[in-house]
Amino acid sequence: MARRLPDNPTAQTLEEIEHLGDRIVEAVSNNPRPLLLTIGAILLVAAIWGGSSQLSGSRLARAASDLDQARMDYAKAMGGDFTALEIPEPANPETARQVRTRFAERYGAIAEDHAGTPTAALALLEAGSLRAELGELETALETWRSAAAAAAGSLRALVYQRIGQAEEDAGRFAAAAISYAAAGEIQDYPLRYQALGHAARCHAEAGQPEQAITLYRRIQAESPETRLAPHVAARLREMEAAATYGAAPAETPQAP
Repeated sequence: MARRLPDNPTAQTLEEIEHLGDRIVEAVSNNPRPLLLTIGAILLVAAIWGGSSQLSGSRLARAASDLDQARMDYAKAMGGDFTALEIPEPANPETARQVRTRFAERYGAIAEDHAGTPTAALALLEAGSLRAELGELETALETWRSAAAAAAGSLRALVYQRIGQAEEDAGRFAAAAISYAAAGEIQDYPLRYQALGHAARCHAEAGQPEQAITLYRRIQAESPETRLAPHVAARLREMEAAATYGAAPAETPQAP
């Protein structure tokens, strides 16, 4: 059962996300960008309506408005509809390249204009996604790291998960594990143990059984209700058993 959170808009939003945890994790793995951006937008709205001790609501609202306008303009430039999760690909590849480049720069400008707000992190998240779609992985990762530095709490964790997904897609499992683990270390992130599960899986893929087992045991101890994907849990259990009892010796081939 999800723990009771204080009665405020931000907490209520996070509680709702926690109830949907397993489905969100699966969806993020299959198609990370729309889901992460949607959750990020929810958190941004919560920040605006929940109030802030450092920023005025009007400033946050202006920042959110600028970002929403950029998203609508981007969808239109690509020939799509802002309300759709999937933005269509223009028939002309050069048109797509130019649009992505232009809007990556626009999102970067929004981040600069609204530095210190949650919108800055979301704008950098968008800019990084466009850089990744342009095949500029290193630039995308650098942009997302800037987004993580500009974010806080659950929004920062979401950025770390996006970095982890990109590293994993590139076959960089050790680096992916580090990013997923960073997301899992953020205390108020409702999906932190699922993120640690991703980190354990990537450590296993990277040939780092000790780190994988350590995280698996931590998840079991701190959050026994967390359910990892069956094939992931099975592999981690096998690694744990091998570390505890010793791997079975391989069969020696018989000479002909």
